[in-house]
Amino acid sequence: MCQLCILEHKTKVYMDTKKFIILDCMDCQIPMMVWKDHTMSISAQDEEMVESMLHKVAREFYKSDKYYIDKVQRKIFDHLHWHARNNDWVHT
Repeated sequence: MCQLCILEHKTKVYMDTKKFIILDCMDCQIPMMVWKDHTMSISAQDEEMVESMLHKVAREFYKSDKYYIDKVQRKIFDHLHWHARNNDWVHT
């Protein structure tokens, strides 16, 4: 079973709905959206709604710091999840 489906260890939760959850990433300690269904594809309408909600959380989290929504899947390639990253973040 996928660790994002289970979400056994939840960090700070900002928003939890039937379709998605926004919580702090266990690895990065920054806001992350996880789509609850095991998929990499959601409708344009759902994508727009989820991105809007992640922006709302990120604005509060980062205050005046610049951030962006990172939609690249780096560790888990079969479960949709996005991070709200500080503009200074560098992938190594």
